Amino acid sequence: MSPSEIIQHANNLLQQNKLQQAKKIILSLIQTAPEHHQAWQVLAQVHRQLKEQEQYQQANKQYEMIAWFNQRLDKANQHLLNKELKPAENIAHELLKLVANEYRVLVLLSKIAFQANDLKTYLAITSHNININSTKSAAYDVHIEALFNTKQYLELISFYNRSTKLVTLLPQSQSLLAAAYVKMMDFKNASLNYQSLLNKNYYPAYCNLRLGNIEKIIGNNQSAIAYYCKTIKLAPHIGEAYWNLANLKTYTFTQLNIANLEQQITIDSNKLNRAQLHFALAKAYEQQSRYEDAFLQLRISNDLQKSLTPYITNDFNERCKKYLTKKVANTVHSSTENEAQLIFIVSLPRSGSTLIEQILASHSHVDASYELSEINSIAVELENLQIKSNVPYKLNSLTQDHLAKLAKRYLKFIEPFRNNKPYFIDKQPVNFQHIALIKTLFPNAKIIDVQRDKKATAWSLYKHSFSQGHSYSYDQEDLAHYMNEYYKLMTHWHTVYPDEIYTVNYESLINNFTETVDDLFEHCDLVVEQACYEFYNNQRPVLTPSSEQVRKPIYKEALTDWKKYANHLTPLLNRLN
Repeated sequence: MSPSEIIQHANNLLQQNKLQQAKKIILSLIQTAPEHHQAWQVLAQVHRQLKEQEQYQQANKQYEMIAWFNQRLDKANQHLLNKELKPAENIAHELLKLVANEYRVLVLLSKIAFQANDLKTYLAITSHNININSTKSAAYDVHIEALFNTKQYLELISFYNRSTKLVTLLPQSQSLLAAAYVKMMDFKNASLNYQSLLNKNYYPAYCNLRLGNIEKIIGNNQSAIAYYCKTIKLAPHIGEAYWNLANLKTYTFTQLNIANLEQQITIDSNKLNRAQLHFALAKAYEQQSRYEDAFLQLRISNDLQKSLTPYITNDFNERCKKYLTKKVANTVHSSTENEAQLIFIVSLPRSGSTLIEQILASHSHVDASYELSEINSIAVELENLQIKSNVPYKLNSLTQDHLAKLAKRYLKFIEPFRNNKPYFIDKQPVNFQHIALIKTLFPNAKIIDVQRDKKATAWSLYKHSFSQGHSYSYDQEDLAHYMNEYYKLMTHWHTVYPDEIYTVNYESLINNFTETVDDLFEHCDLVVEQACYEFYNNQRPVLTPSSEQVRKPIYKEALTDWKKYANHLTPLLNRLN
């Protein structure tokens, strides 16, 4: 039983005048969890009815003190919820002076550190909490959450398995374990843990949704559809399930699906969920050739998404063009040697980069994983250094030793994703901003830039619901601005690194496949293999929205889809340079 259930049970015994039984149960709880003031209140009432006056006074005093303590802790947590970090921190330190290392207060402090983006302190506090409060399962649960939030997935898996021998963990921690297995591309163990959570009846709709995502990643589309449909049956309001079905090219919405979607958008109050419902309904209408109705749904969904994640510009690209010159590129770089030949694929999203990755990854000498965020994490960390410099990443201030450590950090990060093949692909579209950082850390890295027809790319972005980021894609003018910035920056990088960035044109790949593939492999210093021409037979997991397309031969149908909606795209098309 949980502490609240034990307290309720003891209180029921008290009401039935079974005082000794109530006393025994509540004392047992207090011995292991004295922080529950309601338990002390029940104990005080038991002592009072037993006419144990001295014990009653002691218990009542404990009740009053702990109730006050918990009230202050609740106040601090409310401050945290309101993102009022300083008042929350002040109360936490006040309470720790009264009860040193109280585990719930340490949990609060760790969450404050996370909200403040102080990840080092965040992890340090959760680790300290476990060491000091080794019997408190909540300390373990919070540390598992911290490991997930700081992307230490291998350590999370190891720590979870050690912890289950010491304490009883929450199902939420097992869900993070399953998600960590997905991040490490261990889909078998991820599925086993989601199935285990299903057996525990832990959010069954969402477990089915995650199982559907795994089946899609590994190419089992019919199984994915079955899981998504089960999700909808269990919870008809979950927009992500409808959107995931919409994102499968092989699924056609039924009239019942459409009726459910039309009903849900009228009653759902959650903006993000409602946006996904509208995106899915747009696809359903498009399948019926109801293009006017489809675009109306897209406009609504994009407006909802924009209200949640407005596009905020900054001067980073301009600083790159101003300060990261050919002179800087030739003078600042790491001398770290790496075993694998690194290939970084950059692009605008929805431009065909997953297809290029699939073709390259079909070669027997090439490893690939998923869209890694480590280069961006390094970039953010360097940008936040307390050094006065307008140069991106403070490159002009970094020592050779610092650069070498960053290069080694990246190589260590990719170790779990490698099978010791001589080539490794890091495909992450947003890395187009960080080509200077990549070439600084790894001067011999190969950069492949995938470009697609601007109008087709823009349309594909505008009609897509991203799981996170890409706030520019939910407004036509913002989208045009972002795309124009991409092309300007790529032009600059070609000037800084002439002959070091290879551009693949998506339309050339579609219309002149063999020659384009041959040229690509020649640039990578690889001899093309037959499997690369038959990339669609490669059964490797694919975690991007294009997972279904790259498992099929080349097709041309999507090249001109945007023309069906051209009359609605004037703000976008007019602003594309």
